[in-house]
Parts: sequence; C-alpha cells; structure tokens
Amino acid sequence: MMTVDDMLSEVAKIVDAAPKDSQAAEKASAPENIKIKYKKPDIPDRSEAEAENKVTAKETGPAVGIKATLNLKIAKEMAYCVEKAAQQLGVNVVTAVTDAGGNLILLEAMDDSFIASINAARDKAYTAVALKMPTHTALKESRGGALDGYANGGGILMLGGGYPVIYNGAVIGGIGVSGGTKEQDMLLAGIGTEYFKKRVNSF
Repeated sequence: MMTVDDMLSEVAKIVDAAPKDSQAAEKASAPENIKIKYKKPDIPDRSEAEAENKVTAKETGPAVGIKATLNLKIAKEMAYCVEKAAQQLGVNVVTAVTDAGGNLILLEAMDDSFIASINAARDKAYTAVALKMPTHTALKESRGGALDGYANGGGILMLGGGYPVIYNGAVIGGIGVSGGTKEQDMLLAGIGTEYFKKRVNSF
C-alpha cells in the first residue's frame, strides 16, 4: 500500500507549473491537467495496518458493484494537499469537502483566510455535488446552456473552485476551495480531486 507521503510525491510529479493567465488556467481546469509546484511535505508514514484510512466501501448486492463514501481522514488528506499547494501560490484558502448528499464532512480554513471564503467554499462543494459538475462548468451552462436561467442561492454558488469527487463513475462527494482568484481556486480544488484519485488507486 502506498503511503500518504508517496501519494503527495505522485501528485507533485503531475503538478509542476501554475498557469500564467486565465485562458491557460481554463485549459488546465480539468484535474488531470493541473500544473503547480510544491515541495513534498514531511508527514508521518502510514502503515498497512491503518486500513481505516481508505475510502469506506461495501457491497450493495450480488454483481451490483461497490458503493463508496468519503470519510473524514481522506477529506483531511485532501485539504492538507490543497493547503500545501496554496502556500506555494501565496494564498490563504478555505477548503470544504462534502459527501454524496452535499453534507459537510470537513471545513478547514488557513490562517488569515477571508471570513467570506467559509460560506463560499462550502457552497462550491455543495454545488459540485448537487449539479454533478464543476462549478465553473455550471456557470457556463447557466448562460444559455442546460442550466439556462439558473441562479445562485439556496446553497448554490456557480463560481470557479468546486469539483465533484468521482469514484467508479459516481459522484460520491464534492470539494470547494475559496480565497484566491477564480483560476487559483479551480487549480487548488482540482489538486484535491487528483489527490483523491491517486489515494484510491493505492488500495
């Protein structure tokens, strides 16, 4: 089993240069294209005995497959990865992670982050789950697309920085980041989902 330290090393290989402008950032908004550099942090090694660190899963019935849910430990690791990258960007952000029902699992604010980012991060994570798409995509769709006329409110916030967390093709949660520019928030939220993919693939 790969350790968390190994996971961050793998993410660091993928993320080596932040986009220089908004057009480049838009192209890099998909998690697999994220570019940013940060040093591998010193965190304790995780042994195979810590099986509870993985995404919890249970059989839903014969030949039906696996139903997965996010847990708090994975959410904390995602936020840790986001915050280390945010430090390299020089921004203080708030990170929120929700489950498949949009219920908050984790809300973590870096020192000196904006108070307004607390609600924004939570709403971005909720929106990504509720609409099953990144929040910047939802914004585009609300302007003449599939969500034409849909507006912010009631927990919906269609600003860049929210991504659904997907496992086996199903949305099992969401991550929202707020505190930087639109491009920075998108970049950091994407790093959280990329970490999740690498973490799950290590089991």
